[in-house]
Formats: sequence, structure tokens, C-alpha cells
Amino acid sequence: MRIPTLFLQIMNYHSIKNGDVHDETFIKNEAASQYNDIERHEEKYKDCKKNEKTIEEVVEEIVGKPTIWSVILVVSTMSYGLSVDSLTYSTVFAGLLPYEKWECISKKCVRLLDNFTDKAHFYSQATLCKSDLKIREDYIFADDNRTSFAVEWGLFCEGEAQMSFLSSSIFLGAYVGYLLASPAFDSLGRKKVTIASALLSFVTVLACGFCSNYYLMASLRFLCGLGENVCWMGLYCWVLEFTPENMTTFMTVLSHVTHGLGFLLLDLLSYYIKEWRQIFFVVSAITALGTAPMFLIPESPRFLLTKGKLAEAKASLEVLSRFIGNPKSMEDVDLVYTTHKQDLLMQVKDFYVFPKLGRQTVLLASIWFMTCALHYTFNFGWGKFSHDLYLGYVYGGLVTTAGYLILPVNKLLGKKRCMVFFLSSSCIFYLLAMIDYNISSNFTLEHLVSLLGYMTILGSYTLVYQYTGELTPTSHRGMVYCICASFSRIGSFLGPYIQLLFTVLDKKITFGLFAGGSLVCTVIVSFMRDPTGKAMPETPRDL
Repeated sequence: MRIPTLFLQIMNYHSIKNGDVHDETFIKNEAASQYNDIERHEEKYKDCKKNEKTIEEVVEEIVGKPTIWSVILVVSTMSYGLSVDSLTYSTVFAGLLPYEKWECISKKCVRLLDNFTDKAHFYSQATLCKSDLKIREDYIFADDNRTSFAVEWGLFCEGEAQMSFLSSSIFLGAYVGYLLASPAFDSLGRKKVTIASALLSFVTVLACGFCSNYYLMASLRFLCGLGENVCWMGLYCWVLEFTPENMTTFMTVLSHVTHGLGFLLLDLLSYYIKEWRQIFFVVSAITALGTAPMFLIPESPRFLLTKGKLAEAKASLEVLSRFIGNPKSMEDVDLVYTTHKQDLLMQVKDFYVFPKLGRQTVLLASIWFMTCALHYTFNFGWGKFSHDLYLGYVYGGLVTTAGYLILPVNKLLGKKRCMVFFLSSSCIFYLLAMIDYNISSNFTLEHLVSLLGYMTILGSYTLVYQYTGELTPTSHRGMVYCICASFSRIGSFLGPYIQLLFTVLDKKITFGLFAGGSLVCTVIVSFMRDPTGKAMPETPRDL
């Protein structure tokens, strides 16, 4: 920057020698004036560079370290997680099948009881379904005046397969929802699509309370799954994008802990609410409360910047700063960003133009599929751990606290090694489950290590949300999340049926398959990069 001044002085010196300029004082004053102008330009340049900031730097300045306000912001925004498990498992409690809680009301049933050799096991599913007894003619369910749509609509014994499909139809809706929402997240924005899907889940679960037949309930569950899962995926992606890198693990744990709390909340409410329709009404109220904070949160500034909407991105950051209690003006900040104009066709084309993006998405989708399948293999069967359905689901809810393990392990090992640790631990636990050993008369080694294996696979499933978000560019994050989540929904749909392997195969083979799946995921992660301490990419070129 000083060279032009020296050049100017030399030129002036030659001008004097050649007689072009005769006033030496004038020349000196002119040179000094131009030198001062250059000094001022240098200062302005420095100030300009000082105000140039990336989105990462601005978010870090606003949020910084976790505070009470930032925690409240994340917890309130992610409170929708309370309704996610409530929506998913509401049919388990509203459609309860009390096979051991019925009584005879006809002479035919009484005679069958009198002729039964093992009267202690008379009131069972086997007796009910293998005899020709008819409900309300020969027997009635007597579950402390507790109602169930499965009983009302005859979805037991031969009709139980329909009940299983009713529970799983929510995952079919999720799969379709992810495919439809994939381009919407990256074109319409995180906020609009997330709120719209949240309202859809609220309306459909409320309608379930007024439902009067199986086919209508199946249709509503499908739509509920579409809204619920798209909402959760959009919400996580949305909140992740205004969270600084050092808080992403903390935010991920907070958000997924709400799932376990929702699990326990539904269990508690269903224990005291005996009318099945009221269970759906209460779940709809929980969903409405979780949706309300979404209207207050600003749109993702990262998404706005990829669309070139600088003024809106700055306004979004200012709103965020006021929520955190650290007001910041963005008027003098020069945000450094890269626009990435695209449509659906261009997004899909990018997977070919940038092959690393395509390979990375395929690998991540396979991890989502495997961890989700193993997760739901156990999650629909907690009642088997106890003769009391409600107590069994308390165990399941408590096990979900495994999400807290992510914090210390991630702090110690980093994100990549943390994933490897959880996945490899699952593999080891499933191998140990092959050993026949009774810890006590009612508890075996198989049960213990299955619980531990579930905890570690749940930790992997929780962390893969964050891992995917930090590896994927903002311009494609919505689409990649939806692609991966659609594969996970296939896994979740298969999960309840994978349990059947225990009845058709030797348990050692089944646990060997589980261990093999965990091992494959471990190998995949070992070949991927570690996002720990790195800024999230904004476009595919950043990869």
C-alpha cells in the first residue's frame, strides 16, 4: 500500500527536474496530502476486514458458552420431542391387548375352565385364541374398566396382525414424508416446513381420538407419521444451524433426552387414563404445546445465506441474539458467505458433480438404517421384560438416558471416535448375549447385555443425527437428512419384525447378525472424516 506513494514522489521529482513543475513547496504538500489519503484508505480497509465475519464467528459471538437462556431456548424449541415417542407408541397403550385379564360369562366358558388341567394358566392368550369362545357371549375383558380400540374392533388373536400394521404404519408415513419434504427443506426453508408438519401431526392425532374404525385409524396413523417425523427432522436441522460447534453435542443430547421423557410421560398418563380416546386427546395437547415455541424461533440464518438473503439472515441473527439475552446489532457486520442457487434437479445433479457428497450420503444412510433397525427391534418389546406392561416401559424409558453418555465420551474422544466406541461396544455386547448364564432366577446375562447393547446402539443412533449434520453442506442438509431418515424408517418398520428371528432361529445366530450389523457400521465410520472442531460446510465445494 506504500508503493504508490513512493512512485508518486519519484514522478514528482522527475517533473521538477524537467521543469514541468517549479513550485517545490507545492509538490511537497501535494505528496503529503496523497500520503494521508492512502493512510486513511488503509485504516478503512483494516476496519472493513475487521467487520468481515463468517456465520460461524457470529453465532459463536452470540451464543458462546452454554447459558441458562441458551439452554432454555434449546429445551423449549426441542420440547416437541416429548410428543414424538408419545405419537409413535400411543397405539401400544390405547390398543392394549389384556390377554390375561378376562372372565367367563357363559356356561360354556365355565365348563372349559372346570375341565382345564392347569387352571393357573387358563386366563391366557393361548386359551382365548385357541378355543371357540366368543367375546361378549362367552367372556368379557375385565381390565379394571380400561378400554381399548383393539378390543372394540376385534384386533386380537387372528386380528393381531392388523394391530401390528397399525403400529408400523406410522413409519410408512415417515418414509413418504421424508421423500416429499426433502426438496422442501432446502427450497421453502426449515421453519415453514417444520411448522406445517407439526400442525399435521397435531390434527391427525386429535382425529384419532374420534376414530371409529380400523381403516380410518390406519390412514390417520400414516399421516401422523408423515407429520411427526418430518417435523422432528426439520426441527433438529433448524436448531442445529444456529448452534455453535462447541454446543452441538450438548444440544443433541438435550433434544434426544426429550424422547425418553416422552416415553415415560406416555406410560404414566396411560396408566391413569383408562379411556383409550382420552389418551389420544392428551397426546394431541402435548403436541400442541411442543409446536407453540416454533412460531417464535427465527428462520435458520445459514439457510437464508445460501439463498443470498443477506438482510433476512442478519435480522434472524439479531432476533436470536435477543432470545439469548446477548443483543447484537448486525448493521456494521459484513457477513462472508457463498450463495448456492439451486432447484431440485440441481441438488440431485450435485451428488454426481461432487462424488464425495454422494458417497458420504450413501455411507451415512446405511448407518442410519442399521442403528434404527436395531433400536426398534427392542423398543416395541419392553413389555416382555416384565409381566406388567407399564413397568416394562418404565425400563425402556430409563434406558434412553444413555443419551447422556454422549457428552463425556464425545468430550474425551471426539465425534468420530465416539461413534466408533458406541458401535463397537454394541458389537461386543451382542456377542456376549450368546452366552447362556443365569445371573439370578429371573435375570440372565442375555437380558443384561441386551439392555447394555440397546443403550450403546441408542447412543450411536442419537449421535448420527449430529454427525450427519456436521458433515453435510447447508445447501443440501435438508435433502441429506431426509434421504438418511427415509432409510432409517425402513429400518424402524422392520425392527418389530426382526424380533421374530428369536423364534425361528437360534438366539446365537440372531445376536451374531446384530453384532455383524454393528461391526459393519463401525468400519464405515472409521473411513469417514471427523467433524470435531471444524466449521460446518456451506456448499458441496467446501467438502
